[in-house]
Amino acid sequence: MRNSIVGLILLLLLFSCQNKAEKRGDVVASIYGKNLYKTDLENISFEGISYNDSVMRARAFIDKWINNQLLLRQAENNLRPEQLDFSKRLEEYRNSLVINKYETELVRQNLDTNVTEEQINEYYNSNKGEFRLNRNIVKVAVVSLPKDSKKKWIFTKLMRDYDVLMLDSIASMAEEYAESYDLEVSKWYNIEEIIDKYNLNVDNHETFLKNNKFVTVNDGDLSTLIRFCEFRLIGDDTPCELQSDRIRYIILSLRKKELLDKLYDDLYTKAVREKAFEIY
Repeated sequence: MRNSIVGLILLLLLFSCQNKAEKRGDVVASIYGKNLYKTDLENISFEGISYNDSVMRARAFIDKWINNQLLLRQAENNLRPEQLDFSKRLEEYRNSLVINKYETELVRQNLDTNVTEEQINEYYNSNKGEFRLNRNIVKVAVVSLPKDSKKKWIFTKLMRDYDVLMLDSIASMAEEYAESYDLEVSKWYNIEEIIDKYNLNVDNHETFLKNNKFVTVNDGDLSTLIRFCEFRLIGDDTPCELQSDRIRYIILSLRKKELLDKLYDDLYTKAVREKAFEIY
């Protein structure tokens, strides 16, 4: 019987041609004088599911509405009047939403979002103490060659030169003779990435980095030449380029605060000038 009733409700919802101008539509459920209308079910999606599934979905919605009404009635009957008065809280919530919306629009229309590299570097140099490394990082140049390559000695000479790294010469030769290479020496890597990628035997990062500027790793048919161009250890200053996004966010946050502080100051000054408020 219950399935038949809910099925009838669903049919009314899906196929009724009743005038859409009707405000609420037919009542599909009621409890203690509270009504659930056909129009309240319009947000339920019945597309792509069977009739039985549609019936179950409609039934679940109606059951949930009935349970909510029962709980609401129980709460209203058992809470003290002052506990049911949400007017102050609603007013505070509304005020918060209005203020937040206005601040958001003010910032969107007036905030200068252009942050130059010069400004980033200036902030970094003035606040180095804020940026400390929590990991060991390195810059590397890497070339992988066939183990029996006759050019291996030339690559080794060019890459282990402690005075200068002959990047142009290495890159030119690597195009022709190397199996793979990475000469993007401006990029910082977590030392663990390099250790794992090239299967290095490293017990202590600091000791290894201070004592090895160039290493060769033989693995199968390949010899991988690794030049450690630069490194920084935990506790050292984080390179500026690794903090540029964070610094840009900080600068924009400071500009936003300055913009809003000026707004508050201007409004307060205007109110004082107009004698708009009194404190008793």
